[in-house]
Amino acid sequence: MMDVPLKTRTILIIDDTPENVMLLEGVLAEEYAIRTASSGGEALEIARATPPDLILLDIMMPEMDGYEVCTALKADEVTRRIPVLFVTALLNPGDETRGFEVGAADYLTKPVIAAVVQARVRAHLALKDAQDELEEWNSNLKKRLLQSLKTIRIKTEALMSAEEKAADLRGYVMSVELLSGVFELMEDRFGVRSRVVSELAGGAARQMNLSAKDVAKLRLAGLLHDVGMLSGKRGAKEKYEADMTESELEEYHRHPLRGQEMFKTLDELADVGLMVRAHHEAFNGEGFPDGLTGEEIPLGARLVAIAHFLEHAANSVANERAEYALMKARLHGGVQLDPRLINHFTMITRVLFLDGKKSITTGEVVVHPNELITGMQLARDLYTDADVLLLQKNDTLDTAAIALIRQHNRKKMLAEEGAWIQVHTEES
Repeated sequence: MMDVPLKTRTILIIDDTPENVMLLEGVLAEEYAIRTASSGGEALEIARATPPDLILLDIMMPEMDGYEVCTALKADEVTRRIPVLFVTALLNPGDETRGFEVGAADYLTKPVIAAVVQARVRAHLALKDAQDELEEWNSNLKKRLLQSLKTIRIKTEALMSAEEKAADLRGYVMSVELLSGVFELMEDRFGVRSRVVSELAGGAARQMNLSAKDVAKLRLAGLLHDVGMLSGKRGAKEKYEADMTESELEEYHRHPLRGQEMFKTLDELADVGLMVRAHHEAFNGEGFPDGLTGEEIPLGARLVAIAHFLEHAANSVANERAEYALMKARLHGGVQLDPRLINHFTMITRVLFLDGKKSITTGEVVVHPNELITGMQLARDLYTDADVLLLQKNDTLDTAAIALIRQHNRKKMLAEEGAWIQVHTEES
């Protein structure tokens, strides 16, 4: 973080004793702009009109004491984020507890020590800067997610056929748009993921020339494929399966069943419920919840599974997202995914993740160790943090190599956070 120029920060000192104000002002005036108030009412007026960066607040004051002032500050949207440091001669532990309960960030005891005051003020201003940056980042993230949803909606409208917009399918299309709107209001990763999976599955279904009704049902299944996760424990959603506890894994494996429950009373959408139930089945029979194999898995579920896989893979890397996701899906063909269906996703994947632009023939991306699979090829030498060569450029990863990388990653012994993997484009 860059150093802040002197006197660009304002400290508000609130104390009814002029000598105490003069003492704190003398300690801080060289580095900060100082404002003062001798009562709680005056302090609240100043803080609301021109919010300071930090407040030093005496507890023992007439009319409004420090606790009341702090409570009022924290209740006001304009002032609630301002750090408040109590400056007091009170030493009772109960007083300190009460101060933190009303929102104080810290305590300074009288008689104050200049070096301690300066250090505490700098520390809390730095903490506020970090919190402000995080809040701004989160705000920008929400804006980006919402913009992604709007972009996907525009592209979807352009790709939809006239048949899909026909009156007899209006109910399905309206259901998808209504649920998309609900997820969009959530302003989080779940809403974006659901929309992308829906459009990937629908786009592939169009490539296969499925009926407009089947396309609409696939879009609905894609949108609701992980709805069973909403009732699960949040912590498990953010983890890789390999890192889940036994109870978290059991809970995670139940989410397709919870998702299907939504459709139990809707006979017209029973096949959509089956797609939701089976979207984690694997082509080789090692999936869940029923261990189905090959064409035992409903076609719609196999398509949603590929869409789900592509969305996750594309968003696990920073660049070459479409080509990396398609390459990884091909490597999983015959294992987790139906290899005959993957090419139907090529166009829609590039549209959603590359805005229709053609990728370069060969690129490279950093891949997290938990995302590595057999068949991937290293684009660069892989070193440990002690600068020892672990694997060489152009090595093709097998189970032993992946296990070695993950072992070093768990022990925080890799020079980088992931491995550089070659991305090969296959035209279709």
